Amino acid sequence: MYSYTTRVRYSEITLSRVASLLSIINYFQDCCTFEAEDRGVGIDWLNDHKTAWMLTSWQIKIDRRPKYCENIKVTTWACGFRFFVGKRNFTIENAETGELLVYAYSEWAYVNIEKGLPEKNVPEEEFEAYGIAEPLDKEFEKGRIKLPDDVSLIECEPITVTDQYIDTNHHVNNGQYIAIAMTALPEEFRKNADKLKSFRAEYKLQSVKGDVLYPCLAAEQKDKPIVILKDLDDKVRLTVEFTM
Repeated sequence: MYSYTTRVRYSEITLSRVASLLSIINYFQDCCTFEAEDRGVGIDWLNDHKTAWMLTSWQIKIDRRPKYCENIKVTTWACGFRFFVGKRNFTIENAETGELLVYAYSEWAYVNIEKGLPEKNVPEEEFEAYGIAEPLDKEFEKGRIKLPDDVSLIECEPITVTDQYIDTNHHVNNGQYIAIAMTALPEEFRKNADKLKSFRAEYKLQSVKGDVLYPCLAAEQKDKPIVILKDLDDKVRLTVEFTM
C-alpha cells in the first residue's frame, strides 16, 4: 500500500466547503503517481519503456465529502492483475480518526504508446514495485454502464480540447474528462452535486489537443443521469453514470 496525507485546500472545495468531485479524482490520481515516482517506475521509467498505464474504468463511492481544512489520508494499492489489465483500489480517510470517507475501484490497461496497443510484457520491476494486496472489502457495481434501448440524447455545447485539458501523456486527463462530462448534467443536478454518492466512468477512446467533444445527456436517466462524450464521427469516448 501507498499513502500520503494532505489538507483540503480552499482551491479544492465547492460552495458547501467540501471537496469537489474533481478534487477527489485528483487526490486519487496524485496518490498513484506519487507511488510510481517514489518506487522508481514513474513518468521517466514509462517514457524510457514507451509504455503507459491508461485508466479504462473506475467507480468512486462517497460516504462523506472531505471538509475544508480537514486533514485526510489518501491510500492506494494494486489489488489484481490479468494479462495487461491492472486493478487498483483507493481510499480517503480522516487522517486523525481513520473514518473512511471515500473509496474506489479502478482498472488500468498497460499500453505500448508507440504502437497504441496493449502491452502484455510488463517489466518485472513494476510488479515488484507495486505488489498485489487484497481487494477492498466493499461492494461495487458489476458489468458495464448500459443505456436504455429507447434512450434519447440531449446534445450540449461542444468543447474543443485545449492545453488546459492535457496531461503528460498528451491526452485529455482522466479528471478533465469527467469535468467536461459534468457540463451536460441537468442544472438541478449540478446545484446539488455535493449530494452525489457515487459515480462510475468508462474510458473508451483517448482525446488530444484540437479534438472536439460533444457531451450528451441521456434524457430519461434523471435520477441517475448518464453522460456520454462523443466525437465528430459519433464515436463514444467516455461514458459516465452519476448517482445521488
